Amino acid sequence: MLALEGVDEIVVVDDGSTDDTIEACTEFADERLKLVSHPHNLGVANARNTGVDASSGSWVLFGEDDCRFPVDYAIVLRAEAERHAGDIIGAPLFYLDGADEDVAPQVAAMPRTVRMPSIENSEAFPVHAIETPFLPARVLVRRTVFDDARFYEGYSHNGYREETDFFIQAARSGFRCLLTPETYCYQLDAWRGGQHHSSRIRYEYWAIVNNWRFLRRHGSWLTQEGYIGGVARAQLQFALHRARIVGVGVLRARLSRLRSVAKRRSRASSAE
Repeated sequence: MLALEGVDEIVVVDDGSTDDTIEACTEFADERLKLVSHPHNLGVANARNTGVDASSGSWVLFGEDDCRFPVDYAIVLRAEAERHAGDIIGAPLFYLDGADEDVAPQVAAMPRTVRMPSIENSEAFPVHAIETPFLPARVLVRRTVFDDARFYEGYSHNGYREETDFFIQAARSGFRCLLTPETYCYQLDAWRGGQHHSSRIRYEYWAIVNNWRFLRRHGSWLTQEGYIGGVARAQLQFALHRARIVGVGVLRARLSRLRSVAKRRSRASSAE
């Protein structure tokens, strides 16, 4: 984050962590760095709101501790926001297979699509900038948006839907949400810390519960705009979708264990 160009301040919100986050931040001699610490864990949405309140710029860029960015990420997003009269603007997120130096060729080879992002898939890499409330979380936000929208703190445990909720609030208030292909952000591998540390079944349970809360808040608007076919139908489809993900994961884990057992037996047999 310190390497990003065009950034005047960097607010790190320590959400009541028990590791060495605070000590690590004090090692950076950079006047732009501002550390805000919660006395105990309050959740991601609360932490995001704290970060917004602690910032002072006319634009706020959200980062995440497991995500990496090109050095001109903020500059490109700001230029795209001005070019398309956007209030919230994001870029595609993808998972990098390799090291940082492999980013450019993989991005160049990535297929572009004219398909609109959906509520379940916001990771499309569009051909051109498109207006959509379904964005990856690492967005640039005009400060005036926060006069009408805040991150809703009612999503328990894993905070599922808290980012989408904010974008929907903004769209319902008349702000323009955009996804641009002019830049990108990436992860080197899947994150296994933070709010993803609980068991898979527990995580999926709270994803389903929070999705229902989300639909109760915005389901009528989403139906009216044609994003879903109805609240009850959307919740059922979501629950089945998450159950299928868990089922596939369990099956793959089971097959992996069986292959490992077969290899061990094969090696033992060869040794004899």
